[in-house]
Amino acid sequence: LGWITPPAPMPTATRVESPYLTAPEAAVYLRTSVQGVYSLVKRGKIKPLPGSDKLRFTREALDSYLHRRR
Repeated sequence: LGWITPPAPMPTATRVESPYLTAPEAAVYLRTSVQGVYSLVKRGKIKPLPGSDKLRFTREALDSYLHRRR
C-alpha cells in the first residue's frame, strides 16, 4: 500500500458584506448605542433607507452625519 493523500481542505465560505448597515452595526460605526441610533433617526439627524421594515443605513449617510457633527 502506498501513502494515502489527505483530502484537499474545503474552501471557506466568503462572507458577502452588505452595503447597508443595521441599527446595531450603525451604532458600532458611530460609537454610540442602538438607542442612540434610534434617537438620531427620531431627531432627523440620520436618515434610514426607505421602504424597509427594519432600519438600514448606508455608510455614506452615516459619514455625512459625522462630518456635519464636527
